[in-house]
Order: sequence, then structure tokens, then C-alpha cells
Amino acid sequence: MNENIDIQKSKLKFIEQIRIALSKPLWYKSLLQQSIGKHICYFLILLILITVIRFVIPCTAYLQSVGGLKNLIYNGIPGFSFENGVLQVDTPVDIEQNGVRIIIDTSVDAYTVEDAQSKAAEMGDSMNIVYMISRTNAVNNISSVTYDLSLMNGITINNDVVYQAAPIYLIFYGIFSFIGNIIAYLISALFFALFGYLMNRALKLNLKFGQIYVIALYAKSVEILLEAVLEVVGISLLYYVGSIIGIFITCNYMTRGMSSMLIPRSGDSDQGQDRRFF
Repeated sequence: MNENIDIQKSKLKFIEQIRIALSKPLWYKSLLQQSIGKHICYFLILLILITVIRFVIPCTAYLQSVGGLKNLIYNGIPGFSFENGVLQVDTPVDIEQNGVRIIIDTSVDAYTVEDAQSKAAEMGDSMNIVYMISRTNAVNNISSVTYDLSLMNGITINNDVVYQAAPIYLIFYGIFSFIGNIIAYLISALFFALFGYLMNRALKLNLKFGQIYVIALYAKSVEILLEAVLEVVGISLLYYVGSIIGIFITCNYMTRGMSSMLIPRSGDSDQGQDRRFF
């Protein structure tokens, strides 16, 4: 009990914040007594960790498995060049995944929409999409428009250009992944906060929506970490089950976190009670 009181009265470090967020929802009152800057730092560090788990680790592992970025670009994909509106590929490419087929053959001068529709019919599913790229144009089976590669006449691309640009692309992809995680985290926490607000009104707990929202953000810590780890594992059923468990944990932590706001603290004054976040 004394440890609880001491933590509530002190400024918490990140390691203490995450320890309380992950395992001690009845101490959430101490989290809400921290400054806005403390909240922001916690959530930014947490989401950086999530981005590392979801993007950096899988990307690094994949690049290592294929012998590195250079080996992937120069040996993992056919040699190619695009210059003056003309594409040249050393060997034809025919890839099919999730109902999408991509065919690149620069020995063909130009494809027609009928060619793409014929290939789609061979796949036996009207929902399949086929993209065909020749030396001078690109077509697909769902559009009657033929895309002329000469429209990109001023662009030059080859394996060397891709290799030089790949690190920048990966950095920007990581940044956008981080931003996406922030948006998803804030929006999903909002739904839990709305649930908490309805419960707050029904039970007349007299908590402010801002307090409930911050509680929801902390309560989701277990859920998003669990989902990130299971996403990397790559087993769909396990991820689905883990997501459901994570939702139940978030709801449980929210309920207990909200109840912690009603537990009086030793040494609290009326002025201290008015200093709650929001």
C-alpha cells in the first residue's frame, strides 16, 4: 500500500508508466496525475516500439533471409531498364497472388485489353485481376484503357536507381507506418472511451471524458503489444484469438482503471483532487 501511495505522489519514469499500464490498472489514477508531456512521451515511445515490432523487425529479417537489400534488387528480381518510354526486362515475369496476376514480357511490343481478358478467363474466376506489361504499354482486364509507357518518357529507372532509392523508400515507409499506428491507436482508444463514458454515465462515476480517454489509451497498451507480436508470428488464427483476448483485457483494465479514480489517496487534499488530467 505504501508503494502505491509513493508512486502516486511522484513523477513516474517511462518504465514505471509501462509497468502500471500493463499490469496494475488499479494504479491508473497515478498515471492520470502525470503531466501532459509525460503522457505524450509514453505514447510516442510505446508506438515507436510497436512500429519496430511490426515493421523494422520483419523487414530486417526478410532482407537477411534474401542476402541483403543489394542481393534482393540485383539478383532477386530480373535486370530491367526503363528509358525513353521503353521497358526492357532480362527475363519475363509472371506472378500470381491473392487473385492478382502480373505478367511482364518485353519481347512483346504491345498488349491489348483482349489479351488481359483472355488471361483472366484462364484463371477461372471473374473476380481475378490481370495486369500485362509489354515493351511499350500496360493493360488490365478490368479497364478498357491502354496505358502508353511513352507518357513517362522523361523517366529513367533501372536496378541501380532502385537500389539507391530503396533506403529512402524504407525510411519513409517506416515513418508512414508509425503515423498510421498513431492514428489507429487514437481512433481505437476513442471507441473504448465512448464505451467507458456510457458506463460512467450509467454508474454516475462523475469522470470527465478526457480522463476516460486517457485511461483507454493506457488500457490498450497490452492489446496493441499483443497484436503486434502475434502479427509478426504470422499465424492468422492465433492473431484473431489474441485480438479478442486483447479487447477483453482492455475492457477489464478500463473498468478497473476508472474505479481507481474513486479510490481516495492518503494525503490528498481538495486542491489535489482538482488537479486531475482534463
